[in-house]
Amino acid sequence: MPSPTSSSIALVTPTATNPPGPHATPTIPVMLPRQFPPSEFYPRFWSPPPDPDKPACPYLAGFAVEIKRHTPPPPFGDPHYGPGAWKERSDVDIKSVTQTELVLAYPPLECQNTAISSSPATTATLTVLKTLAVEDGRGAQLVLCSVTPSPWPQGPDEVVAKIFDPLYYSFESPHASHEADDVAWFADVHYTHEAAALHHLDEMRKGGRTGLSAPEYFGSWTFTLPITHAGQRVHRSVRLVLMENIEGCSMRDVCDDPALVSQYSEPDRLDVLAMILDSSVRQRHAGLDQRDLAPRNIILRPLSTTLPSGSNERPLSRPVIVDYNIAVVFELSRHGKRPYQLENLPPNPMKIFWGTSFGEFEGWVPSEWNSSYNAGQRWLKERFGGEAASQYAPVDTELEFSEY
Repeated sequence: MPSPTSSSIALVTPTATNPPGPHATPTIPVMLPRQFPPSEFYPRFWSPPPDPDKPACPYLAGFAVEIKRHTPPPPFGDPHYGPGAWKERSDVDIKSVTQTELVLAYPPLECQNTAISSSPATTATLTVLKTLAVEDGRGAQLVLCSVTPSPWPQGPDEVVAKIFDPLYYSFESPHASHEADDVAWFADVHYTHEAAALHHLDEMRKGGRTGLSAPEYFGSWTFTLPITHAGQRVHRSVRLVLMENIEGCSMRDVCDDPALVSQYSEPDRLDVLAMILDSSVRQRHAGLDQRDLAPRNIILRPLSTTLPSGSNERPLSRPVIVDYNIAVVFELSRHGKRPYQLENLPPNPMKIFWGTSFGEFEGWVPSEWNSSYNAGQRWLKERFGGEAASQYAPVDTELEFSEY
């Protein structure tokens, strides 16, 4: 058997779901990691090779960098958007290179429509004030930051940056141990999806849509970082989006803390769940499916409500849906607008979520829902049927209750 060659990479210097019920709306397929054919040259149990050129993750408090407005390419990388302009390189074998070599071999895509991206770029200085979710291997990094001079009129002093740096994605696939992930591809896919989704929701909000429950969007940006590889100092580009800082806890963190979740009565928890489902169908009516509606992606923003003295309960929270890196904007996809976008009213949550088990919301929903579709369906009928149904488009199918 021939022996494996050393890295054949030719480097260039980069430029600066739940189970459906009988009448559930078909769900959009989840984007799966790309598969690479097994090679006879490599051990069966591949692991990322040593990478001495890879620097430690820099996105800590005090990190500062000049950022520039960036026009992202159209979203790509799943069956709804297609492959986009991404091109494979025949001289790069993902299992024979380091993560640094892979990232340098595949700089982020640029927008091919020069008419869109030819306007002078706005520049500013981003300074990290606090880490929110920063860790080598976690994927996109989240930080609280300041941006000076402020590129938006009367904007907030602090915003959240979501940084899609492939050098700090997990090179070993989180979905299949001992398999490599094309981190450069994933970072670009996530960036283009998130930017397209947040931009679309922002445009819908400016056009008068309400109840979308998404963070305010402050645009897509890029910056460069130096790195030394093979004795040469080069610069690589990194993409990011800026968005509103939503102050509050994630629903997942609340569910995982008995002391926190006990501060919400069951009726209040179900009121919050109803708000989440209402916002989700309003997003769909506006032309977007977030595709990952889970407690980890719900921030509970407290409302300024005065409670009786001595009360142990929290004021009712307003949920905000975050994380759009696998979202689909229907009109940008191969399939175009969905039929319910053409209705005067959003689809009824009963129709969209009838076949949902709500298992993701364990700890927030009543315990009997964990083993019963029927219990959740009865709540949907009570909550969104009757007089409440007038807020939504008519349900055009018969909804049958599950036996379980």
